[in-house]
Amino acid sequence: MRALLVTTLLVSATAHAQGDGDVGVVVTGEAVLQPQVRAGVEMWLRDHGRTVVGSPLLPDATNKLIDCFVIEDAACAKSVVEQSTAPAIVFVRADVTDTTKSGRDFALAGTWLAKGKDPQTLRRTCHHCTEEQMRETLVSLLGSLVVEPPPPPPAPPAPAAPALPAPTTAVVAPPPAPAPTEDPLARNLPYGLVGGGALLLVTGVILIAVDQSPDPHGPQPKSLRDTETAGIALGLIGAAAAGAGSYLWWRDHHGGAPIAAVSHEGALVGWSGRF
Repeated sequence: MRALLVTTLLVSATAHAQGDGDVGVVVTGEAVLQPQVRAGVEMWLRDHGRTVVGSPLLPDATNKLIDCFVIEDAACAKSVVEQSTAPAIVFVRADVTDTTKSGRDFALAGTWLAKGKDPQTLRRTCHHCTEEQMRETLVSLLGSLVVEPPPPPPAPPAPAAPALPAPTTAVVAPPPAPAPTEDPLARNLPYGLVGGGALLLVTGVILIAVDQSPDPHGPQPKSLRDTETAGIALGLIGAAAAGAGSYLWWRDHHGGAPIAAVSHEGALVGWSGRF
């Protein structure tokens, strides 16, 4: 059976690096179709984010894999693919089924072999195919057969910006309340009352002293100085003012209160305070 098959192992010339998106390629069948099919498969895989692995199997394992498909033994193919350096292999067989004047008929059989999974096989045919139609048939086969590569791992999250310290609000103490100032008028009022009262009192005494009363026994002068009434009034006002000033002075400096007492022997009016 093997003598009837002109088989060529077609693999890519890329670096031998294994990853989740790496795929090996094995093409067998009609010898004249293998270069075209090989190039089409590799181009499609690269265009769809795959990396084609060179020499995914050793020569003996490759021949063994081809024998598994000849006898249609899926378990055999599954065991061989475990020896692959790539996580998966695309196995494609291309055959010419008929040749006429109007063109050739082709049969394509593709199998997706992934490690640890059962093989998945699809078939496509192309009647009276041109070269362009052959490429379209191969693209249709691969689009339905090849499992999409896993998405790339998510990019690590960007480092969070350092948290800025919360703005601090300076607490400004209110300015101290101004010290109460003493009203100069209130401070000097007692002295003014005492001084003014004393002056009025002295003036009243003088007026009383110079008062002239009519003499009932001798001749009367033409004019008399009648100042007694004014002197008494000024004396009383002066005495009241001086007393009020004294009261205010004692209240501010010593504190106290007026006192009054009446008994059968007399009356007392005065001021009590601290000395």
